[in-house]
Amino acid sequence: MAERTVFSRGVAAPRTGTYRIDSARSTVRFTTRGMFGLLKVVGTLAVREGSVVVADPVEKSTVRAVIDATSLDTSNRTRDKHLRAADFMDVETYPDITFISERLAEISDTWTLFGILTVHRVSRPVELTITAAEPTNGEVRFQAVTRTDRHEFGVSKGKAAVARHQAIDLDLVAVLS
Repeated sequence: MAERTVFSRGVAAPRTGTYRIDSARSTVRFTTRGMFGLLKVVGTLAVREGSVVVADPVEKSTVRAVIDATSLDTSNRTRDKHLRAADFMDVETYPDITFISERLAEISDTWTLFGILTVHRVSRPVELTITAAEPTNGEVRFQAVTRTDRHEFGVSKGKAAVARHQAIDLDLVAVLS
């Protein structure tokens, strides 16, 4: 089936099939506040592996992704060491962050991917707003955004010094298998 535009606001659905997420070209970016809300903190996490199955109809599509918690990088070695430590993210015990989609739906001219995010072995529902899907030559670049509450996942150290919420920006490249 040829690539087709069915998403709203210029977001294009790629042709049906199973796509492998290209870890080398995919990134999870987060933005939060530190230093009692005075400092903007931006960081990245690597996508270890994953897949996107584009179905027909597109609403039946699924996503599975594993994010490497040990790759956490805020460009500050001291802060990164603390965030990876047992009293915060505990990446030695919980090296994986996973996302598994449950459904895809168009809501008010926006495509939303509903799924379960698991951090620290705590699973919570999240909604990813798809902001771009650009199919070209057997691959597709997906961009999506969401907001998470770290306390809901048991990451509650530093309540006064580190913001509770994070803006998450996903940039995933997936290749047709």
